[in-house]
Order: sequence, then C-alpha cells, then structure tokens
Amino acid sequence: MSTNRKHILLLALYVFIGIGTALSQIPNIPTGTWREHFSFINPKYCEATQKYVYASTENGFWRTDNFGQMNVLRRSDGFAGAEITCLRYSSEANVLFIGYIDGNIDLLFNDSKIERVPGFKNKPLQGDKRIEDVTFFGSDAVVSTQFGILVLDVSKKEIRDSYTSIGPGGSQVAIKGACVVADSIYVATEENILCAPWNRSVNLNDFQQWSVCLEVSNARDLHAYRDSLFFVKDSSVIQYSQGSQLVSFNDNRPITDLFSNEQGVHLAGPGRIARINGANPETLSVNLITQATQDMKGNYWFCTGYNTGVIRKTDAGEMSFYPTGPANRSVFAMTQNGYTLLVSGGGVSATFGNGFNTSGYYLYNQTGWKSNLSSPLSQNLYDFTFVARNPKNNKYYAATHSFGILEFTGNNISDRIDEKNSPLERINDSLFIHIGGMKFDQNGGLWLVNRNKEKALLHRDPSGNWHNIQMPNNDVIGLEIDDQNRKWFIMQSGGIYLFHEGDDINAKFDDQWKYLNQSNGLVSNQVLSIRCDKNGYVWIGTNQGLNIFAGSDVFRDPKLDRFIVEQDGSVGYLMGEEYIRDILVDGGNRKWFATTNGVFCIDEYGQRVIRHFTTDNSPLLSNRVVCLGQVDYSSELFIGTDFGIISYQNDAGVGNDDFQKIKVYPNPVPPKFTGEITIDGLAEDSEIRITDIQGKMVYQTTSNGSKATWNGLRLNGTKPNSGVYLIFAINRDGSQTSMGKFIFIR
Repeated sequence: MSTNRKHILLLALYVFIGIGTALSQIPNIPTGTWREHFSFINPKYCEATQKYVYASTENGFWRTDNFGQMNVLRRSDGFAGAEITCLRYSSEANVLFIGYIDGNIDLLFNDSKIERVPGFKNKPLQGDKRIEDVTFFGSDAVVSTQFGILVLDVSKKEIRDSYTSIGPGGSQVAIKGACVVADSIYVATEENILCAPWNRSVNLNDFQQWSVCLEVSNARDLHAYRDSLFFVKDSSVIQYSQGSQLVSFNDNRPITDLFSNEQGVHLAGPGRIARINGANPETLSVNLITQATQDMKGNYWFCTGYNTGVIRKTDAGEMSFYPTGPANRSVFAMTQNGYTLLVSGGGVSATFGNGFNTSGYYLYNQTGWKSNLSSPLSQNLYDFTFVARNPKNNKYYAATHSFGILEFTGNNISDRIDEKNSPLERINDSLFIHIGGMKFDQNGGLWLVNRNKEKALLHRDPSGNWHNIQMPNNDVIGLEIDDQNRKWFIMQSGGIYLFHEGDDINAKFDDQWKYLNQSNGLVSNQVLSIRCDKNGYVWIGTNQGLNIFAGSDVFRDPKLDRFIVEQDGSVGYLMGEEYIRDILVDGGNRKWFATTNGVFCIDEYGQRVIRHFTTDNSPLLSNRVVCLGQVDYSSELFIGTDFGIISYQNDAGVGNDDFQKIKVYPNPVPPKFTGEITIDGLAEDSEIRITDIQGKMVYQTTSNGSKATWNGLRLNGTKPNSGVYLIFAINRDGSQTSMGKFIFIR
C-alpha cells in the first residue's frame, strides 16, 4: 500500500471512530516551544518600504500594509531580536536597514530575505554600541555610532570601512549623523559638522583629511537631497550647498525627525508633518509625533510615542495599527495560578520608594492581552506592584505603591481598596499608600502589609471583616503564606519574619512571631523571594543562593537548609550563589527560579537541575529574569524579563485530583513529527501506558501534574508503525482509571 493511501485511510479511520482533537482548547504552541509577548502599542520608529510600513517598540517589531494586515516579526523569523534603534529604507537597493541597540545590523531585502551583518556587534568595544542613524549613497550605507562611522557595502552585505579617529588630533568622537553629498562626506559631532572628500583613494582614518565645514553644535539628522545637505539644528532645518547655508524651515517648534525621499525633504514634530521643498510643499496637522515616513502612495505614517501604535494619515483621517500585546515591556510580578494571568508593570525604586512607573498592569487569557482597563476606579493609580488571586471566587487583585489596590472580576475592574473602604492609611509625609506584600490564604482571606504604619498587617476575612495587627517591624517587601497558614515576610532591612495568628485573630496571647536570619542558616539576609510547594517545603531565594525549610515547626526548630547536589560532574550547593528574584511551583511540583542568570528548573525534591534556560541556549529574551507566572488552562510558563515577556509551554500541567477528558496533541500526530506528543487531562502523578490497538505496550511514563509527554519512540528507541494507539492511565492510589486514544502517522 502506498504511503499516501495509508495516510488517507488512517485519517478516514480517525473521523469514523470520532477521536476529538480539541484543537480549539489546546495552547497555541506545542510542549517545549516558546512564544513572545511583546508590547506594540508605543512604537518609536516607523519606516515605509515598497509594500509595507515597519514599526518597532522597545521589544516589538511588526509590519502592516495599507489594508491593515499585520505581521509580527520575531527572532524566530531570523531577525536579531534586540531593541531596534534605527529603521531606514533604500529604494535604490530595495533594502530595509535595521540597526539595534547592541550594534547588530539586519538587512531586509525585498521585504523577504534577511541578511545579518554582525561585524560591529562582535567588535571588542567598551561602551554604547547602538546604531544611531544611517543614510544611503549608491550601494553604500553610511552608519553613525558612538564610536565613529561605519560604511556598509549593501550589495556585499559587509562592513567595508570604519572611521573612528577623525576628531581633533585623531581622537575618537561620537557621530550624531552622517551622509554623502556629491563628492563629500559630512558628519555631525557634538561640536561641529566635519567634512572630507568621498573618494576611495583618500584615507579617511587620517584625521588630517577632515576639516570643520560648519561650526554648528548638536546638529543631527543629516540627509542629502539633490546637491544639498539638510540637517536639523534646534527648531530649524538648515540647507547647506556649495559653501553657503540658509534656514530652510523654522516655526519655533521642536523637530523630532527629518527624512528625505524621491518626493523631497520632510520634517516631523509636535503638531505637524511638513514637506519643505519639492514641487508642492505641504504641511499636515498631527498631534504628538516621534518619527514619520511616507509610503509609495504618498501617505504619511507616524509614531506618537504615546500608546497609539503606528498611524496612517490620509485625507479621510487617521487610523492606528498595532498587534495585541501587553502595554509595556516593564514587569514586576505575575500571578501563578488561575485561568487569567495578571502582570504588574512595576513601580518601586531601589530603596522601595516610588518609581512613578505608569506602565500599569496587563491581563492575559485565551482571548489575548488587555491592559489598563478604562474605569473611574483606576484614576490616579500608578506604580503597580504585587498581584494576587482569591482561590475561592477567582477575583484578581493588583496593588500599587501609590493610592490603593484594584480588584478584577473577569475582564472588568470591580472595586478599589483604599483608605476610604479599608483600614489602609496613607504615609503622612508622602500621602502615598505603600503595600509591602499581598497574598490570599487557603480560605480566601486577604493578607496585606501597609508599610510604615503602626498596625501594618491587615487581614480581610472571607466575610469582609478587617483586622489590624501590629508587627515587630513593618518594612516588609514581600509576603508568602505556606500550607500551614504561616506568613513569611521578606524584610527590607534583612531576614524574614514569620507569623501565625493562632486560633483567635483578635487575641494577641496566641500570636506567634519568629525572626530568621543568617544565625538560623539563611545564606544571606538579603531575601528576594519565598514560595511554598505542594509538599510543604518552603523555598527561599536570596541574592547569594537558595535555602529550604523542610521541617514541621519553624517556630521551635527554625533551621534553614541548603541542598548539596551533583551537577555537570561537580558537587555543590543547589542553585549555587544565584540571585533568585522569583520562584514558581509547577503542576509537577517542580520549582522554577527567576535569576539574573536565566531560568532554572529543579525536580520536585531539589536533587537535580532539569533545565537551565539562557539567551545562549533558548529564545529567552534576557538573562535578567524578574518574575514568573503561569495559567491553569494550558500550564504555559510566563517569564518576565527586563526586555519583556516570553512564555514556554511547560510539560507539567496544573494537577487535578481526578481525571478530566484525556486530550492528545497533536492528534493525529503528523508524519515526521519530532516534537513532544502531549497527553493532558490526567490525574496528578498518574501512571501512563501507551499501547497499540492489539494491546502491546509501546511506552510507559508518569504524569507531571495533569500532563505527560511522549517523544514518539518505543521503549527500545525505534519509531512505531502508523495506526491507532491507546492510552491507559491510573491515578497514584489506584482508585481511578481513564482511557484515551489517538492516531500516530509515521
């Protein structure tokens, strides 16, 4: 039987026996793969090519056509992926020049083929290597940097020359802009505009070839149009030609961008876009603007720098374009359970004062991202910090370092907790409400810390009654509640305070307090994170490594341990001296650690490191990881970094006590599939057996929480035949069983 006919018959069998694929209910990414969650609402740069308009934010990059069809452009597509600092298009070469903050350069030819030019990025230079600007002259791209000028041969996709010692006496100078006009090259430094002959026979690394052409300080945005040099100086556009200069445009308003194309020289700034020469000079009224471009049809597009995406300006009006994503790349904390992910944008200084961060908060679920919902309840709130979810009613909460806490019911703001409806008090000298930690206990009681107040610890019970408790020290910067309802407070002054309220929250006599520091085995008094796992172990992350409390009564025997493990052939402390900023417990009771050295995953009992993701071995956006989150419906692991959010499809699902409907994806397993086949809907820690239709066992494993994975190979390492395969599952105490089936196509 031919392979194609066999595949068709198997697919017909799949329809006949009614195996549900549940494709609409599974995550969009397979197990073991990654997905970026960039912010697109606030682009800084935009540039038109023959077919598209490209736009970039601090971490997002996309393109759109005139019909509003948008494509997000990622590292997985071949782009360098760091923050873009320069976008310019050459119509002559039909190439989009993309310069990055780390010195990388991408050339996108014909809107389709990416060529990397990493020469400048790889140079051993100390300092700011960002690409500042670029202009084109024939097949050359003249690139401005803090270290001098690069001349890139676009046709050869390589840097032909670099000129770094062109300042007085051969000193190195930062270049703000450069371009070639006729037979001369012009560059702008902080002090002057320098010029030199543009001829291959001239050694431009010889500073004596350069002279001061114009005694103009802080000039920028140099462009050539016909035989003239145009540049920006303060609120003026100046034209320089044949030794003379004149003010081409000045309306005493700031100029944020200057560009030239076949239709003339164009400027952009607050209030207007103007073409300042050519056959039909014109000015269009706009509001805020950071950069502008013009498409092949003559339409202007621009960025405002204020949450509006990239805007197309036509006679009919303005239209904004941006893909869905969080409002900003800034992150502080994430929820770690529930069907919605709530992310706070951040807002504290190094001393836990106000950061005046207006990023707000971001909500994510199966419908996508929503940020900073419009509501009178959110008025004047900023510096969003701690987030929490009430396990009893599925309401979410976002605390601030400004004026209170927001409550979310579904995708709506349902309440605000502040001094008007709670015992929260403002700090007398600043009028702010500073929340030092927020967490729900197992009964749905809310615990939070009102920093710098006498009765700093507040509790709202499930009935809505508030209780005030005085603390030995109120400089709390984090809170965890363990499985025995003990509260673990991270102290800004160092160490940990523990508290249990006893049987009567209103009585002091049965309160228990305990202070832990290095005398109890804490590896460092600078504690950064605390998390309790499913076994009751408490994992403590510090700036110098990891502690674990695995005892029963921390008030009587408060000894904190460190685990010694073997990793990569060497023996040492688990997590060594890593700076551990956050900890997450997944459905398999494995621990994930957010560090300044990437993300680590260790097994349930802390005996081995299972994974260590860095920018070198994964699509991780940055090794400086700030926080971790996950959602129950897919167990997708969200990783918040200083460069934004990325997610990883974890192979451990949030555990179920009982079996759900077993789902397999992909189903059918396509030919030559090499990824992980995922089985979901399992009872926690259940035993899984996969057999063929005759009952012969093919594979055996144990679930991580609600999920198990199969690499598509028999136990002996060979690939099974195409056919229908059965899944038999039994929970850990043998009281429940479940069954599923799927199609495997070899």
